[in-house]
Amino acid sequence: MARNAAGVIMPALLPGPVGIVLAAVAVGGTFLVITMIGMQEALRVAPGRAASLMAAMTSAFALGQILGPLAVSALAGTGYAVPAALIGACAALLAGALLLAVAGPHGDAVPRPQPRRLR
Repeated sequence: MARNAAGVIMPALLPGPVGIVLAAVAVGGTFLVITMIGMQEALRVAPGRAASLMAAMTSAFALGQILGPLAVSALAGTGYAVPAALIGACAALLAGALLLAVAGPHGDAVPRPQPRRLR
């Protein structure tokens, strides 16, 4: 997540082609892997309802894709729309990284399935 946060903030720190290329390398290279890991995690934590969980994750992603441009549009009047949006996205990614670091990869957010006991 920290790598993605660095990629997201890069165009605000380095406006122009260099910042965009660095952002693409940092974020684009991990995007497909993150998606695959998310789908595998859905299968792990909810084997009986993984498809529903994947649909919920896809819907949450779609909501972000809708709300992101709306947030940038709301900031457009400030003259700092894109940098402010990038800083906000970077802050959200860093908050997620901090939560992951505190809770660990299998924090209490999603209960792990308990092994079945034989009688």
